[in-house]
Amino acid sequence: MDSENLITRIKPIVEGLVFTSGEDGLSLIQIQSVLECTRDEIGRVLELLRQDYLDEQKGIELVKYGGRWKFVTKESVYPYASRLYAKAQNNTLSAAAMEVLSLVAYRQPITRVEIDDIRGVSSEMMLKKLQARDLIETCGHKETIGRPLLYQVSARFYDTFGLESLEDLPQTEQKQGPDNLFYQPDFSEVHQEDLTEQNQQEQQDNVQTSQTQEQNQDN
Repeated sequence: MDSENLITRIKPIVEGLVFTSGEDGLSLIQIQSVLECTRDEIGRVLELLRQDYLDEQKGIELVKYGGRWKFVTKESVYPYASRLYAKAQNNTLSAAAMEVLSLVAYRQPITRVEIDDIRGVSSEMMLKKLQARDLIETCGHKETIGRPLLYQVSARFYDTFGLESLEDLPQTEQKQGPDNLFYQPDFSEVHQEDLTEQNQQEQQDNVQTSQTQEQNQDN
């Protein structure tokens, strides 16, 4: 197979591999390890993809940071993303988000891969949502292969849950064996002074709605 045909064939594969790597990104060597081609050929493909995503019609772009290729949101999207997440600030956290937040709080600093290993599912989207709500933040890289990002809770986390330090977190029972790696504390035990009036009202409305439904069923 000639070089041009090879590049055409592997271009969508490389694109998909970089996309699935998320915020960690991929190095040229990592990509080469799963493809039968040279580094020069992969480099050409990555450059072609980078040019493709420079198009103004694209909302993301391909960048290279620290020798690792990854997709990131274009700066022009940020104002709209801020509006989107501002509207979601008062929404309660899902069970999955609370699960991830708990792991970060109790085991920080922790990497996404470590969280994924404990939960058994991908946590990338939950981490992004928690970052968007300013409940967690990155705190450097772990000095291991790939130098993955480390996560810790943010200052807003302490304000939201009324904590002075992590020592104020609810105590959890730790079992022997691998289960002791997984924490699922009940943050409802923590005094949440920073909850907005709108959030409190939504909770009261939900309770009243449930009570009305139960009364209607009884009648």
